Amino acid sequence: MIFKKKLYIKGMDLKQNNNRRSISLIAPLAIGFSLCACGGSEVAGGGPSGTEAGNAITAQILIANAPAANARVKLVEHNSLDGQGYIATANDSGYVTIENVAVGSYTMEASLNESALQLPVDVKDTVSDVALGQQNLQKSVFIGGSIADFIGDTTESLKNMNGFVKFRGLDHSAAITNGKFEIFGLPAGHLNMVIIPTETADTVKVSVETDAGDSVTTLKPTAPESENETLLIDDFEDGDFYHRLAPEYTNFIFGSFGGQWAINTDPVFINDSSNPASFTITPAASYANFGSPFVAVIQDDGNGGKEVHFTIEFPDTSAYKQASAIVKVDIGNSGVSYDLTPIDTIAFEAWGQGTAVFVIIDATLKDVDASLGGAAFTIGKTSMELTQEKKKYKFALADIVPNEETRKSATTMGLVFHSNAELHFDNLEFIGNDLLNIWKLKE
Repeated sequence: MIFKKKLYIKGMDLKQNNNRRSISLIAPLAIGFSLCACGGSEVAGGGPSGTEAGNAITAQILIANAPAANARVKLVEHNSLDGQGYIATANDSGYVTIENVAVGSYTMEASLNESALQLPVDVKDTVSDVALGQQNLQKSVFIGGSIADFIGDTTESLKNMNGFVKFRGLDHSAAITNGKFEIFGLPAGHLNMVIIPTETADTVKVSVETDAGDSVTTLKPTAPESENETLLIDDFEDGDFYHRLAPEYTNFIFGSFGGQWAINTDPVFINDSSNPASFTITPAASYANFGSPFVAVIQDDGNGGKEVHFTIEFPDTSAYKQASAIVKVDIGNSGVSYDLTPIDTIAFEAWGQGTAVFVIIDATLKDVDASLGGAAFTIGKTSMELTQEKKKYKFALADIVPNEETRKSATTMGLVFHSNAELHFDNLEFIGNDLLNIWKLKE
């Protein structure tokens, strides 16, 4: 067992370790920061969305390479903390089928007696089946003991704290009483554990690598990890509508580089007062603005710098229930996918009013469900509530896109809105190692 420890004070850092066999523990400053979880009934063949879509996830669950008859299987949205999701039971041959699963990223957990497994599952459309093949159960993991000992922090409030521990994407939780907790039956591999105190506390993040059958009661830090690098993607100081790396790493076509910023809407109408399907974006933009309407929303930040700042009003939602808007940037050349695995964390400053969904998109996906529109190309997303005070958001890429293979192909990232909003946005950064390889390996 190899232990790692990182401590962050008064931050919102999420996991930055891409190793699949790691645990990230986060004690948030406020429970409300937790990402949205699936809700709804727990029945096989139906789940949080209540969809009747007709797809299916299939697998054969094994234990010691023999069928794991009656293994319990549960499919939970990968960021969910409530443990609700789709459930099923393996038959005598270990086969299990979960039908009518909504599009999204999930964690599938299977368990039987003292053995368990978990694996990420991406459902890209509502018609295609996902065949997971044979999956072997392993001896489950125990985590428990004193919170203070566990994270190596002897602060008095931690010694006696009460609260709960939960796991994103899994149906496991336990009470913390007088600073102590215990959880049996966890699947080995990457776990994302959230410590929720009854009273607010500083944010703490701890990582530990585990194997099947581990019993984890304390963390012992090893030698310091190498420092990640931070790469500024754009701070808008140049007023251009493409990010700052585009001139060096993208093609100059039709009078512009790649890596372009844009605001797209559905329906497509903007600032047309005679059209009930029109959005209203302020400040108003037109293609007379140096080749892209986006430059109109690059504004002075009041401190001698630049930022993106605009308000958006939606069409009549009673007539256009599916209306959406996205402020987005291409990672490189338009329509070209890039490998994002060098990224541990994506960071940016944002504030304003309204609810946004940070998304990562792969526009090169084939055989998607056309009825989903642009959402069919979304490979990862996380919701965020904008605050009136400037706030720096940090999202671990592996939390947004759990499947490592999926992270190897992305074209775009941005913020999606489904209702009126005001957005201030600045200083987009990638944090990780060998970050320029994202573009260099495409040359």
